[in-house]
Amino acid sequence: MIESHENVGPGAIELLAKYLRQPKILLPLLGLVTFVLYSGSLSFEFVWDDWPQIVNNPILRSWNSLPRAFTSDLWYHVARHQVYYRPLFVAWSMLNYTLFGLRPWGWHLGAIVLHVATVLSVFWLVRKLVLEYWTAALSALIFAFHPIHIEPVTWVSAASDTMVTMFAALAFVAFINGRDSETKNGTAWWFASLALLFCALLTKEMAVIVSALVAIYAWLHPEPARLSSRSQKTIGVVIEAAPYAIVTFTYILLRKHALSHSTGQFDPVHGMSDVLRTLPLVLSTYLRQLILPIGITGLYYTPYVTNAMFSHIVVPVLVLGAAVVGLWYWNRRENNSTVAFAGWWLLVGLAPALYLRNFGNGDFVRDRYMYLPSIGFAILAALGLRRLPSFKEWNAQAVQLCAALILCSAYACASLAQQVYWGSDLLVLMRGQALYPGNPYALAGLAKEYGQRGAHDRAIALAQLVVREHPEYGYGPLALAEAYIHAGRFEEGRVWLDRVSPDYAKSEMGMAGLAGLYGEMGDYQQALALCSEILDKEPNLYSALYNCGNVHLLDNQYRDAEELLTRAVLLVPEQAAPKHFLGRALLQDGRNAEAQPYLQQATTMDPKVWDYHYWLAKSFEQSGNIPAARMEYQQALQLNQDSKEAKIRLTALEAK
Repeated sequence: MIESHENVGPGAIELLAKYLRQPKILLPLLGLVTFVLYSGSLSFEFVWDDWPQIVNNPILRSWNSLPRAFTSDLWYHVARHQVYYRPLFVAWSMLNYTLFGLRPWGWHLGAIVLHVATVLSVFWLVRKLVLEYWTAALSALIFAFHPIHIEPVTWVSAASDTMVTMFAALAFVAFINGRDSETKNGTAWWFASLALLFCALLTKEMAVIVSALVAIYAWLHPEPARLSSRSQKTIGVVIEAAPYAIVTFTYILLRKHALSHSTGQFDPVHGMSDVLRTLPLVLSTYLRQLILPIGITGLYYTPYVTNAMFSHIVVPVLVLGAAVVGLWYWNRRENNSTVAFAGWWLLVGLAPALYLRNFGNGDFVRDRYMYLPSIGFAILAALGLRRLPSFKEWNAQAVQLCAALILCSAYACASLAQQVYWGSDLLVLMRGQALYPGNPYALAGLAKEYGQRGAHDRAIALAQLVVREHPEYGYGPLALAEAYIHAGRFEEGRVWLDRVSPDYAKSEMGMAGLAGLYGEMGDYQQALALCSEILDKEPNLYSALYNCGNVHLLDNQYRDAEELLTRAVLLVPEQAAPKHFLGRALLQDGRNAEAQPYLQQATTMDPKVWDYHYWLAKSFEQSGNIPAARMEYQQALQLNQDSKEAKIRLTALEAK
């Protein structure tokens, strides 16, 4: 019996290997397991920048707006002088809007499909780097499962990193095919490579590194005719890289023309000495996340290094030095140019994200910036696993298989455990604040979330902490103004409203937001003036329809409120807030029968908002459904014990 079992095991493994040795079986299976790993994100909401970039982006509503995507920045409606030029990502977003409207699951489906396509592109790329089949398969699997990819796969707005990586990998595959003398239609492959590079550049700025990678590959793998001397080798590199540099330069000119009014985002306070002191910490943080991907979040906080020189400079330099020496020794020992190229891919791929003055202080580390570079890490990890020797009675193949299974299983478990924190705005912000409590963005975001949920004291305390500890943070005054106004402390709110960044206040979304705040304070004249201005410019901007509808509601202009809020509901049917306020407008206009379904839908969609229950209770009370009204008042009081209105209404019902 023992001998029988011993024979079954290897036979089954060999049979499985035989089938997986066929790409037509391996690649669909690889795509399927990748899709399953991230399928939970189909239930996630729009979060973080999805609101301005997708929900509130008027350019996505019609394909007629596509030319504008090539002549303006991505966030033109949010703030002036932006530097995000990504027309192909806008086109992908338009396609999603056409297919799914603003249903989050459809957008998340698109993001997962992009990741699957990129995984398959990585397999093709690694095979073209002349690595054997199983090493390519393992590289693709490591790339598919690595938790550092959670951000660009589960957060829709970061799908641009997935797209640019897919295009860059395919451009490099086409480049290798074009220079391969045995490949048919080499010229066609070469033109395809340049076209794919241009697509990558029009998706995200990270693609500027492809020209450098072409040059490095040409240096490490020179044409046979140019092996005679270093000068011939150098000439060959220039000849091969020049067309890619020309395409990149053409893109830069196009981008400069489209963003002619951009002033850049250079930090005027911190100079290059601060950047150089901080770079080792940033690089070592990325290295740590690659090797030990725990504590994954969208809100890392790594401010400029001004103290703790040993732990923040010396130790990171030693760690990075050890990593470089290790790669150098590995490459020299095996004389394997693929090790060197993968290492260069990792470093050069990250280079565009290393000019720290382009970012706000502390906003230097983002997992999405590692998506493209991590192809190099996946190759190195796969090569390392394939070099593991035999151990005792285990042969080398068994050791390698076991190690690969352990690593990929650990990555899959870590991805499943940590991707859930991208499920909603509250989860993203709470995760970031828990891991990096000094991050002003997390504090300001949480203040807004708490204010919307009625926890006004907590919201004010967090916003005050932001403006006190981070006076340089541009959105701190806005967060504090919102917290005060939502709490009914209008005079204090108005003081901080006057300190809001002019760049934000003059943008379409900024005007819409300010209109809502002025309306909440009762300054309807100022609010409606802003509403007229913004709706004349962007009649389909969700934030304008929603905020201006609420202004009309507060000003008792119920029919105008109904018209705007109805349009907001049609634009974003998955959101509870516009349905709630549309229900309130109808209720206060004496149309309770029409109002009640909207109020019920809002409460069902978001049961944690106390005043959703309060207004639904009022609707039930008006329609004579006293038990239901009593239950909703009680639910409102459970969520907000300080609600005097709910206490009074519930007491009156109990008296009856």
